[in-house]
This record gives sequence, C-alpha cells and structure tokens, in this order.
Amino acid sequence: MVGDGMKALHKDFWMEIRKSKARFISIFLIVALGVAFFSGIQASSPDMRYSGDAYYEAAKLMDLKIQGTLGLTQRDVKAVSDIDGVELAEGGYSTDVMSGEDDARKVLHLESISSNFNLLTADEGRIPEKSGEIFLDKPFAKNRGYKIGDTISVNEDGDSELLKKTTYTVVGIGSSPLYISFNRGNTTLGSGEVSGFGYILPEDFEQEAFTQIYIMVHESGDVISYTDAYDNLIKKIRKRVEGIEKEQCSLRYEEIVAEANEKLDDARKELEDGKKESEEKLGDAKKKLDDGKKKYEDGKKEYEDGKQQLSDAKKELTDGKQQLADGRKQIEDGWSQLNSAKQQVEDGLSQLNAARSQLADSEAQINEKQAELTAGYEQLTAAKQQVSDGEAQLREAEKTLESKQAELESGREQLEKGKNTIKETKAALTSQKEQCEAGLVQVSEGESQISSSEEALSGQQAQLDELTSQKEALSSQAAELQAQYDAGAEAGKTEEELAELSTQIQTLNGQISAMEEQINAGQAQIDGAQAELTAKKSELAQTRATLESSLGQINEGFSQIKEQEETLSQTEAQLNAGQEELDKGKKELETKKAELSAAKEEIAANQATLDDGQSQLDSARAQLSSGRQQLEEKQAQLNAGQAEIQANTEKLTSSQAELDANEQKLLDGEKELRENEQKLKDAKKDLEDAKKKLSVGKKEYQDGKKKADDKIAEAQQKIEDAQKEVDDIETPEWIVTDRNDLPEYSDFGDNAERLKNIGKVFPMIFFLVAALISLTTMTRMVEEQRTQIGTMKALGYGKASIASKYLSYAFLATVGGSIAGVLFGEKVLPFIIIQAYGIMYWNIGDHMQLDYELQYALIASGAAVICTMGATLFSCAKTLAETPASLMRPPAPKEGKRILIERISFIWKHLSFSWKSSMRNLFRYKKRLFMTIFGIAGSMGLMLVGFGLYDSIMDIAILQYDQIQHYDAMVINDEDATDSQEKDLLKFLDGNSEIDHYTRVQLTKMTAPKEKGSVSIYVYVPENTENFKEDVTLRDRKSHEQYELTDDGAVICEKTASLIGVKTGDEITLEKDNRKYKVKITAVTENYMGHYVYMTPPCYEKTFGEKPEYSSTVYTMKEDAESDLETLGNAILKYPAALSISYTSSTAGQVERMLGSLGAVIWVLIISAGMLAFVVLYNLNNINITERQRELATLKVLGFYDGEVSQYVFRENILLSFIGILAGAVFGIFLHRYVITTVEVDAVMFGRNIKPISFVYSGIITFGFSMFVNMVMHFKLKKINMVESLKSVE
Repeated sequence: MVGDGMKALHKDFWMEIRKSKARFISIFLIVALGVAFFSGIQASSPDMRYSGDAYYEAAKLMDLKIQGTLGLTQRDVKAVSDIDGVELAEGGYSTDVMSGEDDARKVLHLESISSNFNLLTADEGRIPEKSGEIFLDKPFAKNRGYKIGDTISVNEDGDSELLKKTTYTVVGIGSSPLYISFNRGNTTLGSGEVSGFGYILPEDFEQEAFTQIYIMVHESGDVISYTDAYDNLIKKIRKRVEGIEKEQCSLRYEEIVAEANEKLDDARKELEDGKKESEEKLGDAKKKLDDGKKKYEDGKKEYEDGKQQLSDAKKELTDGKQQLADGRKQIEDGWSQLNSAKQQVEDGLSQLNAARSQLADSEAQINEKQAELTAGYEQLTAAKQQVSDGEAQLREAEKTLESKQAELESGREQLEKGKNTIKETKAALTSQKEQCEAGLVQVSEGESQISSSEEALSGQQAQLDELTSQKEALSSQAAELQAQYDAGAEAGKTEEELAELSTQIQTLNGQISAMEEQINAGQAQIDGAQAELTAKKSELAQTRATLESSLGQINEGFSQIKEQEETLSQTEAQLNAGQEELDKGKKELETKKAELSAAKEEIAANQATLDDGQSQLDSARAQLSSGRQQLEEKQAQLNAGQAEIQANTEKLTSSQAELDANEQKLLDGEKELRENEQKLKDAKKDLEDAKKKLSVGKKEYQDGKKKADDKIAEAQQKIEDAQKEVDDIETPEWIVTDRNDLPEYSDFGDNAERLKNIGKVFPMIFFLVAALISLTTMTRMVEEQRTQIGTMKALGYGKASIASKYLSYAFLATVGGSIAGVLFGEKVLPFIIIQAYGIMYWNIGDHMQLDYELQYALIASGAAVICTMGATLFSCAKTLAETPASLMRPPAPKEGKRILIERISFIWKHLSFSWKSSMRNLFRYKKRLFMTIFGIAGSMGLMLVGFGLYDSIMDIAILQYDQIQHYDAMVINDEDATDSQEKDLLKFLDGNSEIDHYTRVQLTKMTAPKEKGSVSIYVYVPENTENFKEDVTLRDRKSHEQYELTDDGAVICEKTASLIGVKTGDEITLEKDNRKYKVKITAVTENYMGHYVYMTPPCYEKTFGEKPEYSSTVYTMKEDAESDLETLGNAILKYPAALSISYTSSTAGQVERMLGSLGAVIWVLIISAGMLAFVVLYNLNNINITERQRELATLKVLGFYDGEVSQYVFRENILLSFIGILAGAVFGIFLHRYVITTVEVDAVMFGRNIKPISFVYSGIITFGFSMFVNMVMHFKLKKINMVESLKSVE
C-alpha cells in the first residue's frame, strides 16, 4: 500500500513537470542566468591572469631588466648569471632613432633580437636572419605604409653612431611581448614619444657595451603572473641583483676613467705641436701686410686734395644754374598770368551774350504763366460750389441710417433674452440627466457585484457537490468494510480479529458525519445568500426602470429646446443680414464724406498753388529788371581788361631774350667741370683697388690668426670639457626594473583587478534578484496546489512524502539550472571578456586559458539551491500545518476594501469599469504587486548600473584632460642642465608665437600614509599662480564651485582625501626623504587620474623649509596652432635643458584605450541584465495568468473577446512596469554609487553621474521586454479553456 502511494507520488511529480513546463523552465533559466553571471564574472578575472601568463610564458618575456648609466659589459652579464635563482641572463642592445623626413619624422625604438628572451610574433613575413634585415612593429608599419620587402631608412640624432647601417629591409611585421598594447613609451628624441619599435640582429649595432641585460628567474614559470607568489619571487631575486650592483659599478667606473685619461694625454700632446706651427706662419703674413698699408696712405692724400678743388667749382656752377632757373620761372609765371587774363576776358564776353539771351526767354515765359493763372482762378470758383451741394446730401442720408440702427438694436435685445431662457432650461435638464446616468452606473456596479457573488456561490456549490461525492465514496467504503465485518462475525471471528475493521468503520463514520455537517451548514449558507441576492436583484431592476423613464423625459425636453434654438437662429440670421445692409450704407456714407474732404483739401491746395504762382511771377519781373542793369556794368569792365593785357605782353618778350644769353655761358662751364670730375673718379678707383687688396690681406691674416686661435681654444676647451667630464664621472648606477615597468603590462593586471571588483558587487545583486524570483515562483506553486495537498493528506499521505514532491521539483530545476549556468557562464563569459580585451592587448587572446573555478560554481549553486529549497520547505511546512478539510476548501478571497484612489472621487468617477477593476486587482493582491515591482525594479536597476558604469568610466578622460587639466604638454627638464641652458630654453618659450602661455612647476613624488600602507602623491607647485588658473581648474565635483590656490595651505584631490580619510580643514602628512611634513588642507578638488597635492611656492617653502626647484614646464598652445604641437615639441627637445615631453593628448588617448576595453565587459553586464529582465517578466506574468485562470475564463464566458481579456491583464502589467521602472531608476542610482566606489582602483576615480539618456535607454529596454512578454502571454490567454477552468476550484 505504501509502495503504491510513493509510486503514485513519483508519477505525479513527473506529470507536474510536464504540466507546468513553462514554470519549470522559467526557474531553470532564472537560476541558470544567475549562476552563469555570478560564476562567469568571478572566473573572468583569474582567467585573464592565466591567459596573460600563458602568453608571457610562451613568448619568454623577461622577468627583470637591468640598465646601466654607463652601459653594461659581458663581465656584468656573467656576474648576474652567477646569482642564485637566476636561470638565464643575456645582454642586449637598443637605441632610439628617427625615421621619415621633415614633418613625417617619427621616433623608432630599435632592439637586438634574442632567441632566449621576448620572442617576437610574426603576423607577416619572418624574423630577421641576416644583417640589414628588420622586424617592424605592426601598428607602426600600418600607419607608415611599410610592407614586406620595403626598405626603411633611419638616422641617429647626436654625435654618437650606434648603428653600422642606416637602411634596412623589412622582412617581418608583428608584435613583441614587451609591447602588448598601443603605448610605446617616451624618449628624448623628436616629439618626445616613441611611435614604434623595430628588431635587428645584434651585429648591426656599433656599441662597445650592452644597453640592457634581460634576466629569466628560476621557477618563475611555475607561478602565475599578477599574483603575490610571482611578485614575491621577483622581489627576492631583484634584491640579490641589487646586491652586486655596487661592486660591478665600481669596476665599470675604474675602466671608463682609465680609458678617458689615456685619450686626454694624447690630445694634450697634439695641441702643443699645433701651437708652434701656427705661430711661424702668422709672422710672415704680418710683415707683408704692413708694407701695403704705407703705399695706400700716400695715394689717399693726393685724392683728397683733388676732390676739394672739384667741390669748389661745382658750387659756383650750381649757384649760376639756380639764378637762371629763378629768372625762367618768373617769366613763365608772367606768361601764365597773361594767358589766364586773356581767357577770363573771353569767358566774360561769352557769359554776357548768354545772359542777354536768357533775359529775353524769361520775359516771354512770365507772360505765358500769367495767362495760365487767370484760367486756374476761374476753375477753382466752380469746384467750391459743387462741394457745398454734396455736403447737404450727406447730412440727409446720415439721419436715415441712424433710424434703422435703433430698430436693429431693439431686435437684438429680444434675441438675447430668448437665448438666456433656453440656456437655463438646458442646464437644468443636463443636471437631471447626469444624476440619472450616475444612478444607472451605480445600478450596473451593483449588478456586477451580484454577478460576482453568484459566481462565488456557484464555486461554493461546486465544492459542496464535490464534498458530497467524497462523502458518498466514503459511505461506499464504510459499507464495504461493514460487509467485511458482518461476514467475519458470521464466520465466527473473534472481536480481537475484527477490531481493526471496527476501528476503520468508526473512523470513516466519523468523517462521514463531519462531512454531512459541513455539507448541511454550507448548503444553508448558500440558500440564505441566494435569497438575499434575489431580493437585491429585484430592487435594482425597479431602480433601473425608474431611472430609464426619467432619462426618456429628459431627452424629450432636449428635443423641444433644440426646436426653440433653431427658431432663434433664424431670427438672429435675419438681424445679422439687416446689420450687414446697414453697415454697408454707413460705409458708403463714410466713403462720400472722405471724397468731399479730399475735394476740399484739393481746392485749398490749388488756391495756395495759384497764389504762390502769382507771387513768383511778380518776383521774376523784378529780377529781370535788375539783370539788365548788371549786364551793362560787366561790359565796361571787360573793355578795360583787354587794354592792360596788350601792355604786359611786350614786357615779357624783352626779358626772354636776356635769359637765353646767360644760359649759354653756364653750359660751357659745366662741360669743363665734367672733364675734371672724370679724372678724379679714375684716381678714386685706383685708390679703392689698393684698399681692397690691403683689406683682403688683412682679413686673410686675421682669419688665419682667428682660425688658429679658435682651433687651439677649441682643442683646449675639449680637453678641459673632457677632463671635467672625467672628473664629473660618477660611479654608475643600475636601473633594475621588472614586468610592471613595461608599457601596458600593469594596465592589463589592473583591468583584471577591476573585473574582480565588479565581480564582487554586480553579480551578487544580479543573483539576488534571480534567487528571489525563483523563491516567489516556488512559493506560489505550493499555494496554488493547496487543494491537491489537502486531498493527499486526507488520503493518508505523510507530510514528508507530500513535501518531497515540491522539494524534488525545486531541487531538479535549481540544480539543472546551476549546472547549465556553470557550464555556460565559466566558459562563455570569460571567453567574451578576454576576446574583448584582446582587441587592445595583442596575442593574449591566442593563449586563452578558460578553467572551471570550482569555488565560484559551488558558491553560486549552493546559494541557489538553499534559497529555492528553503522557500519551498517553508511554504510546504506552512501549508501542511493546516487540516485536510481546510486545505480542500479554496482560500477565502481577498476582502474587498476601498483603495486609496477610490477616495479621490474626482479621479475615480472618471475611470471606466475596466480601469477600476484593474486598480482594485493591483492593490488587493499586494504580495503579487510588490514582487512584480521588485522584479522589474531589480532588472531596471541592474541595467541602469550597466549604462551608468559605461558613462562613469568612459567620461573620465574628457573630464580629466579637458575640463580639469588644460595644458597641452609637459616638458621634463634635464637635472644636469646648466643655468645658461635652462635660460636658453625659457628664452625660446618666451619668443615662440605659437605658445599661448607656459608655467614652470615643481612636480615631486612623495607618499602619504593611510590606515594600511601609503599613497603615492605628486606635489604640484606652480611658479606663476595666475597662469596656474589657466592650466588646472580646481573645483568641487558636485557644485562646480571653483577654488583658488592660497598660501594658507594645500588643495588635494577628492580620491586622495577619500583614501587617506581627511577633509577640508584637516592636516595631511607627506613623507619626503624619510622625513614627515604636515600641511593644512584648504580645499578638496575634483580629479580622476592620479593623486595630486597643489601648493603655492610660499606654502611649499613654509611646509618643507626650502624653496621649490622647478623641474618641469607645462605649456598651452594657441587655438590656431594646436596642429603644430609635435613640431614644436621637436624644436623644444633640441635644447639640452629639455629631457623629454609628455603630451596631454597622448595621455588622454592611452586612458581612453585602457578604459575602452572595459566597455565590452559593461555591455556584457547590460545584456545579461536585459536577459534577466525578460525571464523575470515572463515568469511573473506566467504565474499571474495561472493564478487567475478561473477569473479570466469567467470573463470569456461573460462575452469578453480575446483582445479585451488581454487588455484586462496587460493594463495591470503596464502600470506595474511603469512603477517598477521608476522604482528601478531610484534603486539604480544608489546601486550605481555603491558599485562605482567598489570597482575603483586606488589610482583612478570614476565619475559619479549617470547621463539622462541612460535612464531613457534602460526604461525603454525594460518596457520593451514587458511589451514583448505581453505579446507572448496573449497567445496563452487565447488558449484558456473556459469549461475546464470553471470546473476547477482553484
């Protein structure tokens, strides 16, 4: 019997899975998503480290690198190789060269090829095998257009020649493990930035010493890069290398000094021999020069005497010419004046004749005008009479129009009274109609409530019928047992043998009696409720009839009003027509008035014109008389002028003849002067030739002497400089670096660390949402099947047996989802993320290591199983605690209460029945309401965090290098430069027209202690605080309030303050040269990259007790010269004081590339959150429809179409989606703030703001998923079987 029961349960378990496939799959998918995301993101960080380490191991990337300030020797290589723990050491060569021409010149870093270290990866071609071949950096080759077989020319800046060849053939293009990304480092050549690398054979270098030694540490391949084990191993060997540094550097120092002193002795001997030979040659040249000088002085004296005589003669000739010119000028002026006078007389006679003609014409015109004026006066008199007649006619028409206007006004008053009466009647009828309609709505609501109650009674009747069936089954079972008992008694069995049957019969009889009581009591309740509903139904029918009758009377009243309105409209139209005719008459009257007024004005104007014309004619007659008198006077003056012109003509003719005679005398004297001047020129030429020869001889002597002196001085200076260099030679130092000093190596590790930090927070929230939805699903499933659980209890199944069905269901779905999530998540997500990083970090994707991380799989799977199984167990325990009878009855429906919105009558009365029903359903089932909102809000929040992370991370390069740091470049000064060299550099910066401004700064690296460890900080001290305001903006991140740098204290960065735990007004401790200093914090400023403390020079001096030493210079280009930034950098680096240049644009580009790889990771987060949103919405909607299947079937029975039933459900979903989206936006803001502060590394502060468009994207995607789920659910709603659903009592 027990075995059969367990077998039935087992069968029911599998049937349940088949019957509720959608629920089972939703739990499976939610758990799979949560586990996949949690374990996948957590596993991505170690997988990135494993993949990077696999590539480094395959490429034999060096563990340590040694560079010496005076080079390295084979002796150093052997000494390093002998260190315990060093597996291999090898020397190598490298140098920076220039490639290209003019503006296209770029810096190329050349290294020697090694078969034991830093193996190259050839994407095209091969590795160089013979001298003259080169392997090029892939990005450099692509940007410069180099292909296999091309030749590349390089040249070295400086005196030293470190290469045997300057032209190479490209045989390979690819990558090196020393450069796994875009950054190629800085240099002292060109623009200050290395553009690419190249590898050549060691024999192509012309170097006596190695530039570096690469070291491979023993057992480094057994530990993983980016781990403490690897770092500790390298640190231990590095200390051993640094331990032999002093001894090896001393040997190298002695060797170099000995070689230098030997060369200096040879140079001094050569200098003494050169001095003696130079003195002999200069003595002979000096004697020849003195003889030539004496001859030149004698000739110069003779030339000066002749020059003075010629000058005196020239002066006499010039004076004669001047007198002759003055005479000629006076005569020319006389003739000019005479001709002018003649012309004036002729012009006067001509004007006089013209004036006589004009006077005659004017007199004729005056007579003609007088006749026209007389005719005009006659026409004006006739026009005045016509105007007077027109005015009389207009006054008569005006009186007629005023009479008609009064009649129209009276008609309009009567029309308005009629309109007001109709309006009042209409308002009264409208009020009565609204009351009737409101009453009908209340009747409809009452009928709806009665229908709902009848449905509930039908459900209760169905339950009683089923209970009756169960009672009859128990009665049959009791009868069978009684028959068995009677048969046994007849057979003579004892009472002990029949005791078990007797007990079963009594138990069944007791259950049957209890059922009869329940059935009778339930039937009585149903009958009473049915009678009460019938009475209410009758009462509502009477009320409806009364209201409908009143409504008919009201509608009849509206018809009468409509007829009256039509009559009034006709009357109003007639009045309007009359008014139009009246207005037309008024308009014509006004037009006539305007015409009369215009005629009056025209008559007045004509009167004035005629009067004015008469006045002008009188004036013209007077002027005509005056003109005749003036003509007579002018005639007399012209006659006198003609007589005077004749007398002056005779005088000028006599003076002209006298001047011609004097001019001939001057011509003769000028000819003699020219002959003497030519003789003097010949003498001067001879003298100049002699002077030139003397000058050439003198210059040759001076040049020879200067050249000899310069050579001697140069040789002496070289010897002195060399001696000074030898004296200044310091014991060399070794610069020992490890992989962390390689470009981008540590950045890859930092990205793995950021991913680890993201994995600590984001997946936890993601997993929490998934777990809660799974918990809700299982809880709802147990609650739905309470009747089935009650029946199994009544049939004798134990609590553990019943619970095992649901626990097994939850366990199978959860474990299956967990396994699928682990298998998928720990392979696919790390693959996607590492592939995304592979776009930026080359070759690492080719050595991908994807291992299953058991710890993360167990944590995620265990948490999922515990959450789901725990919720199922709790729900089962709560349900199984009830009696079978109470379980077999459906749970009492939620008590209908007035919701909040019902109390706002203005809104509630404007809602339709469907909307009211939806609002009541939402707030009646609060558990469903809050879980749906929580699911949507969680998904929305996670998606918003994804978009917010993208906003926060991608914007920091723009914020840091555009809004905070504004300078274009920083020049790092050479510490060994002299004062004059530094002045030359500053002079160039001052005089350059492309630079807007520059500021010298001290940038010193110090440390500040924090709770655990310390923070590396750059102390930034500008020489000019006014320029500093244009270089760096100090501001509050939230309010953007700008701060000023003062002498009262320092300004520190927000991230720095957060790490150290200080605020404005506190003091910060700075460590420099093992000494501690304190300075007050005056402000905390916004900053995203690195840690800075800004001080004024006085504040620095007060804090550290010394003046700042400005070791760097920042400068900003003018806007129209920004394209010449690198060209200017090339020019600056030619100055010895400039060691290197760091460009802000390059730094910003590196930051953008570094953070850009995180973009793919963030998109994984966003897509995963979107998938979770879809599954959550689908699961919740599926549960909602399953729970309300009977209700929805009832709506279909009542005549609702499929579309209307869908709208009934979707209306609630849309409202909940909007509420969830709003709640998710708030939740996402707080979650984003928490996540962003968690994933930051110490050296970087991410942004804190989410762009408005990210809210829009997240909301649209979430709402889009909601709409898609609604579309899917629509087909499920169409498949609801009305008959089967109404048979059920759930």
